[in-house]
Amino acid sequence: MPAISQAMSRIGYDAGAILPSEAAFLKSADAPLPAGFTVLGDKPATAVLDKGGVKVGIVFFPAPADLTKPTPPAVGDAVAEAAKKLRPSVSLVIGVSGIGMIDEEAFLAAHPGVLDVLLGSGLNAGTAGRPGPGGKTLFARAYTRGKTVNRLDLYQLPSGPDFAWKPNENFKAEVVNLDEAYPADPEIKKLFE
Repeated sequence: MPAISQAMSRIGYDAGAILPSEAAFLKSADAPLPAGFTVLGDKPATAVLDKGGVKVGIVFFPAPADLTKPTPPAVGDAVAEAAKKLRPSVSLVIGVSGIGMIDEEAFLAAHPGVLDVLLGSGLNAGTAGRPGPGGKTLFARAYTRGKTVNRLDLYQLPSGPDFAWKPNENFKAEVVNLDEAYPADPEIKKLFE
């Protein structure tokens, strides 16, 4: 079994996204998908988690068709509809995207506040976490090369029409550099030897 599949399963993610090509690779190696992972398709996928009695809705953006071209607005509209359907049954709605920063920012401008948190990735820069337009969506983007971990501490759940994300008041964002201060887990390291 590929080491990456074993490592991701051992880490114990609550949720994650995997591209169809990555899922096909794992299948060809007779490796299971990591627990809790969703294979992205051409439509948004959703999941609901219960974390300590708090219902969290996740909207997975569709797999990007072509990262060299802008994401069609219809994709953002479909994500917004999926988020709106989750909203009545959850306390927090998180979007998970791989469409790149330019398209993620366009989504936030077109659909302010439809997501409480947007975890972005793909082309362009990373960011620890900052409020999006109007302060309604907390926007964080992964840095490339996997040498950092974005950490978002939410001190308050979104509530009411006047709620806005404010740094160090209702959230804290940091990027943890995975340097020598964080030694490798011996069991995980052994998988890759």
